[in-house]
Amino acid sequence: MRMVGSLIAAVLVFAVFSASADAAATLPAFDSAMSGVIAQGYAGGSLAVMRNGSLVYARGYGFANTSNGRAATATTRYRQASISKPVTASLLRMVVATGALSFETRVFPFLGVIPADPRANAITVRMLKDHTSGLGGDYFFESKQAAAYYGVASPPGVGTMVRWTAHYSLAADPGTVYRYNNTNYALLSRVLEIATGRTWIDLVRDMGATAGISSWRLGVSLQKPYDEARYYEASSSRYTQSVFDSRPGTVEWPYGGYNLQSFGGAVALVSTVVDMARYDQGVATGILAAAEDHPIPTRPGWNYTYIYNGSMPGHYTFLIRIWNSSGLTVIAGAFNHRDAGAIDGTINKRIIDAYNATSVWPAVDLPGAY
Repeated sequence: MRMVGSLIAAVLVFAVFSASADAAATLPAFDSAMSGVIAQGYAGGSLAVMRNGSLVYARGYGFANTSNGRAATATTRYRQASISKPVTASLLRMVVATGALSFETRVFPFLGVIPADPRANAITVRMLKDHTSGLGGDYFFESKQAAAYYGVASPPGVGTMVRWTAHYSLAADPGTVYRYNNTNYALLSRVLEIATGRTWIDLVRDMGATAGISSWRLGVSLQKPYDEARYYEASSSRYTQSVFDSRPGTVEWPYGGYNLQSFGGAVALVSTVVDMARYDQGVATGILAAAEDHPIPTRPGWNYTYIYNGSMPGHYTFLIRIWNSSGLTVIAGAFNHRDAGAIDGTINKRIIDAYNATSVWPAVDLPGAY
């Protein structure tokens, strides 16, 4: 997540694009921004815009699946990558409020795991949330190594991956250094499950239902559901070795290069863009708990922009919340492609520029079918 104070405006370049007619109204600046990304070689994407509580725009661009020509639409589901993390942070606040867990709970003792580095016993739930645990790597990608170490089939279960994480020495003392990685939220998901006796996905689905969200589900590496986009990693890193003993050999990264579901609330949420917009709208209006410790209030005199990005093999996502004198705007988007792992700041800029270029907004509230 990044909070952005100001961005330099840029001239919008209007490009030819294929957009599914999901919304009767038009927002040409947003269409231009999304089609510009598609023109860079992205297969497809989807966009949803909420304005002062109303869903004013929902549209797909390009293809959800290039091999069968299936168009991307507003109802196409996408893996959300790291935008799963604020959802998990919102869930954490809800669970803490019930008394089932504390921010100061010590993670490894709570999970019944003895870490190799004694300092790791001091890691708390809050440190996982804030990425200050001292854990040094993205250990949940190491399914094959963990399986070999413990003499089990690959990929191992989440419990084994927790033990694998605990066998590493820390990179820093707990609570002293910010170090972003997926391991923090993969562990946090497991803590939430143990504290509640329920799966992470069931917990977040129940939470999301209070904001009208119905599309959330857990991503699964080896599945290609028809209502979900087909994912395309950049050609330079498209293939890797499978971590699944049941499907060995060379695979496309999104489909067996890692065990997506084991990451849980770090990166494994699947959603439509409309429901991600509903999530952020719910956070901004207090229906759902905020991911941030000190969220900026939506009241006169404040101007702010929150940007969340997600990037994992074959997919790229963004969630933008803008509050100023004209009110609250939430913009959610996803693409079924990414370029070699980078967070592409040019996509954020295209969308912010589209917002700044829009002076007339559709006077609609799209139906609940979205």
